[in-house]
Amino acid sequence: MLSAAIILPGDAEMLPLNSLHSISGVEWEGIFYTGANQKRPITYASVFSYPEILPKICDLLIVVDPQFCNFDYLSLAIRDGCHLFLSDKLRLTIEERRQLIHLANEGGTYIQVQNDFLFHPFQEKIKSQSNRTCYIDASQSAPAQPHRLNELLLNNLLMILRAADSTIHKFHVFCGTVPLKPPDVLNVHIYFKNGSVASLTLKFIEQRKSHVLSIYTGGEVTTFDFYHDKIDHYPLKEISGVISKSSPDPLQEQIADFIKNIALRNNPGFSLHDEIQVFQLMEKIRERIEIQSFKLQ
Repeated sequence: MLSAAIILPGDAEMLPLNSLHSISGVEWEGIFYTGANQKRPITYASVFSYPEILPKICDLLIVVDPQFCNFDYLSLAIRDGCHLFLSDKLRLTIEERRQLIHLANEGGTYIQVQNDFLFHPFQEKIKSQSNRTCYIDASQSAPAQPHRLNELLLNNLLMILRAADSTIHKFHVFCGTVPLKPPDVLNVHIYFKNGSVASLTLKFIEQRKSHVLSIYTGGEVTTFDFYHDKIDHYPLKEISGVISKSSPDPLQEQIADFIKNIALRNNPGFSLHDEIQVFQLMEKIRERIEIQSFKLQ
């Protein structure tokens, strides 16, 4: 049984926290709010006035508030022997990420990063497709929402890397944009060392929302339609059909999965090591976007 503590932002009531108390394999010891105290999601956990206390009273520290996803606080928690579950809004450099991974490896602890998209019911089926060379085609349309570029790019790259299950050999970037503005259309073409190829297109100028992933391999194609929660396979297979939507409380689902993996000494579903690989790729893609934008000036 793990002892756990959680750091919550002042607007914690806006978060889906209702089922935290039902997670098995954990005893809740403490809560710290960075703003005014809100209604406690775990009634029998103590509320502390200082966040420095939490790593000393728990085995698992959950940091929902990005303000505390910084190197000084997280390295302190790891040195106190804590497993970490972190907000997806990390305030860390590449080198700080590497140092946290090193500290966790030395101390035998795990770090998981929150990502609701990776817990969509499709993801396990997508991962099961990754045993053969394939062509991957991902496309998402988010009308008039260019501010979501980083979020959509991160999620789709993670999905593609899972499907390809190989290291990247090289990639090309195209962006349809005007100088100094987010792209209206972004296409990333990726070549993997196992021979697989992927194309990712993000569109912000179409009128309708859509999100589709197709995996072509060995004369077969499997299409995952996230917007309509539907899977199609050709030739027809048992995998086809409508899939039930993900948990209404994805935070609870991810924490529960992390606790299970800690108990089994398995790697987290989305580790900081996984996150740093995608973060580095996104940095390179952003550099290519900036170069193309500069050329248009």
